[in-house]
Parts: sequence; structure tokens; C-alpha cells
Amino acid sequence: MLDVARALRKLILLSCVTASVCFAQSAGTVQHGKGELLNLLGHKIWYESSGQGQPLLLIPGAGGGHDYFHPFFAPLERSFRVIYFDGFGRGNSEHAKLSSEYTFEHDVDEIEALRQGLHLGKIMVYGHSYGGFVAQGYALKYPDSVSKIIVSNIFLSADDFQASNDHFNDQLKAFFPELWQQIVRLRGRGFVSSSPEMQQVTGPYFLPTLLEMFYFYNPQNAQKLLPFWNEHNFSAEQWNAVAGPDADFKIGGDLGKLDFRPQLSSIKVPIMIIAGRHDGIVLPSLALQFKTYAPQAKLVMFEHSGHYPFIEEAPLFLKTVEEFLK
Repeated sequence: MLDVARALRKLILLSCVTASVCFAQSAGTVQHGKGELLNLLGHKIWYESSGQGQPLLLIPGAGGGHDYFHPFFAPLERSFRVIYFDGFGRGNSEHAKLSSEYTFEHDVDEIEALRQGLHLGKIMVYGHSYGGFVAQGYALKYPDSVSKIIVSNIFLSADDFQASNDHFNDQLKAFFPELWQQIVRLRGRGFVSSSPEMQQVTGPYFLPTLLEMFYFYNPQNAQKLLPFWNEHNFSAEQWNAVAGPDADFKIGGDLGKLDFRPQLSSIKVPIMIIAGRHDGIVLPSLALQFKTYAPQAKLVMFEHSGHYPFIEEAPLFLKTVEEFLK
């Protein structure tokens, strides 16, 4: 499945062409905390800390930085010390010289290094999308470092990820058969999803498809991300390294080996799973599997949300999260 970052880039261009005022002018109203660089695992990693109270660490989604969490999580800063960060190779953090330096294990260990570097003690963790993979891996590898876990709009295993890919591509084939014919021809010539040739063909179709069919309950809510996207530095290199160069069709890399299902019942700290009823990427049928493998977890289904409940049902989302964390 194509990451929403690429689609939103196209939406930004369309907005700037058709609107009388480009979105970038409204971006200046966003108030961020003071960010700093911290030396972690041999790399300069950017983080920002806002608010007081128990530390809550936010782990962003695939290939992305912290920025899309602003300002949706800001109200939580009244009750918690909210920590935003950009993982290695993303956003404001240092990038690798070689793509082989990007690994899922590094992303997990980076959370622990950040916790220790900031002297946080036990932390509460929220992981969205790919960040939910990292949150699961972190809770299992460092069980004594975490006090509560929230995973939002994410899978349990590579099998689930592949099932999502297959669903996405089945829909693409059904609704855009002319595009699918071009994709089949390119794949027959050996081109993978991340190749420039494939991106050039699929790009014009993906924006309406992603927004209207897969990521949002209300496609107009995608506009709420735009004021913050000029800061977003999506790293295709990092994502392709951990998910494989053909991730839109066949999940590979480190993610192709992941399967948390046998271990989830061993998590002893409180865990909450957040899902969106209209999430076309992490389908509700996949999200509900959490209760099978983690019966101790609390599952919350947001009925009027897609992949971004914190945007589409913000008041209910904040109330749900705050009650769980307190």
C-alpha cells in the first residue's frame, strides 16, 4: 500500500494551486515546543518535550517524523509530559549513510536509548501505524521500562500486513482496472513498488483512492493534516529498508519476519488497542485479532474514523486516551 505521505504531498500541491492562500501560510500558527538533538546509539536524534507529569512517548508511523501529531495531542500536555521525536533517518534527526543501517531492531532500541537519555524512568507509550509495531516490540523486549501501552491502527504480524496489501490491491484492481493493467505490465518487467517507473504510473491515481477509500472516514479531514506537512520529511529510504522495496505489493525486509501473536499474552502492563471502523488499511477484522492474542487488552473501536482517530474524532480520542493513561 502506498504511504499516505506521498499522497498528501500531491494534495498539498493541489491545494496551493486551487486555494487563494497556500497552506504554508497557516502553518505559522502552529506552536511547537523547543526541540533538541540527543546523541543516541551513535546518531543525533531530535526530540521535543512538552507538559508535566508522567512521560508519554509518541511513536510516529511509517517513514515519518513527529509533526503530524501536532497539535492533536497538545491537550494531553495538561496532564502528561508528552515527548515527540523523529526516529533515525526521519524528520529532523540524522540520516544514515547506508540504507542497511535502518532496521526494525534499531527503532525498538532507540526508544530505550531515548528513555535512558532523558532519565524518564518507566514510560507510557503510544504507537500509531508502524509506530504500533515498534511499541509492541519495545514492550516485549523492555518490559520493565514501560508502564502502559497504546497501539493504534496497526497489525500483529507480517501476515496481517500482507492481507492488508492484498485487500488494497484487490480494490485497486476492481476500481481502477486500467491502472492495474499498467501495474501488471511494469511488474512483468521486474519493477517493484518503490521504483520511479512504478511511482510515475501510480501517482496520479493514489490521491483520491487513498483519501476516499482507505485512510479517512470523511475525506475532507485530510485537509487537517496539511498545515503541518511542510515540516514532514518522509523517508522512503528508511521505509523501503525496513518494509522492503516492494512493500506496496509484497511486504519484506524486517517487517516481513515480524509476528507478535505468540507473545502478546505475556504483556503484563495495561494495553489499549485503538482501531477505526472505516480504516481501509488496518481493517477492523485484522484489528479485532488483538483480543484473541492479547485478551488482557482493552479494545476501542472509533466508529467515525479511518486510519487517524486522533484527527477524525479528536474529543472522544483524547478523552479515551487520558482516561486510560490516568
